[in-house]
Amino acid sequence: PKNEITYSSAISACEKGGNWRTALDLLKTMKSAGIMPTAIAYNAAISACEKGLNPSKALEIFDEMKREGVRPTVVTFSALISACEKGQQWKLALSVLEEMKTTFGPNVIAYSAAISALSKGQQWEKAWELFCEIERSGEKLSVVTYNATMTALEKGLQWQRALDLFDEMKYKNMPVTVVSYGSAISACEKGYQWRQCLEYLDEMTERKIPKNVIIFGAAMSCMEKSCRADIAFQLMDRMNLEGVRPNVHIYNSAISAFARGK
Repeated sequence: PKNEITYSSAISACEKGGNWRTALDLLKTMKSAGIMPTAIAYNAAISACEKGLNPSKALEIFDEMKREGVRPTVVTFSALISACEKGQQWKLALSVLEEMKTTFGPNVIAYSAAISALSKGQQWEKAWELFCEIERSGEKLSVVTYNATMTALEKGLQWQRALDLFDEMKYKNMPVTVVSYGSAISACEKGYQWRQCLEYLDEMTERKIPKNVIIFGAAMSCMEKSCRADIAFQLMDRMNLEGVRPNVHIYNSAISAFARGK
């Protein structure tokens, strides 16, 4: 016979594929069968909506969960904030975070998701406030927290702050990722820091972090804006050597760099 565990497992399977419609149908079927969903089932359904890019449905499930007297967990709040982030709803992400803080206090996963939402909403000041708040709380900051904050700062043209954070990550021996370098190189582009950009590319080689088309795209933009056509063409050769295929954005940057350098 089907029980709470069977249904929760099925909803979790929907979550992995972002199949939110089936997840919601299973939740309804479960209740019709007289089986009361637990936080686990609700959390999986909210995560399915997050992966299926449907923040409004995630919020509906969250409200239903509270109406049914099922207590949300930290996982519930984090999944809901992630859903807001994916749906570009930064104001909603902040209000959910505030609600979470009253019950559970600061949580690094939830804060990181909220910072990502603010980054997508071009709200670097609020993202920076959250970063400072979670740092003051004594919670151990993750690479994801740093990456999200660096991206928010870089998008807000706060390139020096972004690079300071990147230095801090390395000073703390955190496992920097290709995403960390992507944000740092994009920050170099905003500040016309072409030498620093090249240093980061060499660092990636030393650390054996494979470069992708996003990394080279940001580096090419940096050379274009810094009027370094000579280096832009060297980067094209480097891409070829490292087996990365240029995209339209990279070709456009190279052409533009050449035009500026004439």
